[in-house]
Amino acid sequence: MKRRETAAKPDRRPRRGASWERAWDRQAARRGVALLLAGLLLFSFGGEARGAEGKQEAGDPVLPKVEADAYILMSADTGEVFAGKDIHAQLPMASTTKIMTGLLAAESGPLDQLYTVSAEDVNTEGSMLGLKAGDQLTLRDLMTGMLLKSGNDAAACVASVVAGDQFVERMNEKAAQLGMADTHFANPSGLPDDAHYSSAYDMAILARAALQNPDFAAICGSSEAAIAVSGTRWHLRNSNRLLREMEGAVGMKTGFTKKAGRCLVSAATRDGATLICVTLHCYDDWRVHKDLMDYGFGTGDRQPTDPTYVATLDVVGGTAETVPVRVESDLEELLLKDGSALKKTVNLPPFLYAPVAEGQVVGEILYTAGEGEALRVEIVASQGVAAKETPKKGFWQWLLGLFQKKDR
Repeated sequence: MKRRETAAKPDRRPRRGASWERAWDRQAARRGVALLLAGLLLFSFGGEARGAEGKQEAGDPVLPKVEADAYILMSADTGEVFAGKDIHAQLPMASTTKIMTGLLAAESGPLDQLYTVSAEDVNTEGSMLGLKAGDQLTLRDLMTGMLLKSGNDAAACVASVVAGDQFVERMNEKAAQLGMADTHFANPSGLPDDAHYSSAYDMAILARAALQNPDFAAICGSSEAAIAVSGTRWHLRNSNRLLREMEGAVGMKTGFTKKAGRCLVSAATRDGATLICVTLHCYDDWRVHKDLMDYGFGTGDRQPTDPTYVATLDVVGGTAETVPVRVESDLEELLLKDGSALKKTVNLPPFLYAPVAEGQVVGEILYTAGEGEALRVEIVASQGVAAKETPKKGFWQWLLGLFQKKDR
């Protein structure tokens, strides 16, 4: 077989001497240009990366990692959801149940009424305050022992005081009233039961309502408290560590069972804004709540309200034809989720009938953000307007008026 003859390839190797030096110079120049371009690119991208890193370090906090079956971060003012996961999943909520028990107690009437503990009250399980049958203490002290030390015996006593055997029914009625569609209660303390469940969203709604009750808010926000049991003073330390460890913490309730895991509802107020955080089955809840609160307050957008709103309404049948009205609130701004817009709606009647009392509620301003519920701010009369007196008719005036009616 004949070999195919091919043309010899030219020798591209540089020759010795001056030719070699020129070739080496060209290769070195090309290497230098390449290195220079690479350096410029590296400097450019490196500078951008360093700038981005610097911006992230100095900027807003990022959403923290949350390992929980469900969680939510909500504005207590507007109900807007800042962050969450599986917020409507129906899960056991352990002793955070006692927020509902405490709210019903706070709304039930005088909290200083004395109650005698029964044997049935202390015949329960789980965490206990340590009450005994025959002990006497007020409803306020029962609430304190229940919310600070999570005493199931205290919760049983509260239920007995407020509604007896109908207490669980009252719990579910209140849940429906608040719009807690994912929730059903089976006991006042949060003991495991297949018919006892809620969601992160519903527990945040409940916490929002509870914070609006001054008696409840004062108790659950106490790091320490003293109660009197049959004349003996007991000093209690709140099991909620966040009251001592988290900036602005104002409550609310811890919880744990084997079935529910660690559950926690917290609230914090900073610069006039309040956020609520709920985690269900979260092993690292203390850290998570701190990080979520920092995230919410750090990334939230503060938008102004209208605390100086004034208007004038017509008055029918009064000594004055109009009355000035104003906002009854010192709220100057609201914390919204970044990117949300605040919507303001003013609801006022076209006129008022006399008499009008000073401070009488005559309307409201609704502030809404995102899909949260409206924040209502009352509008009141700035001054009173008396009803115009109608002169009484004498007998002859009455008789004349009667004939005039007949003539018509």
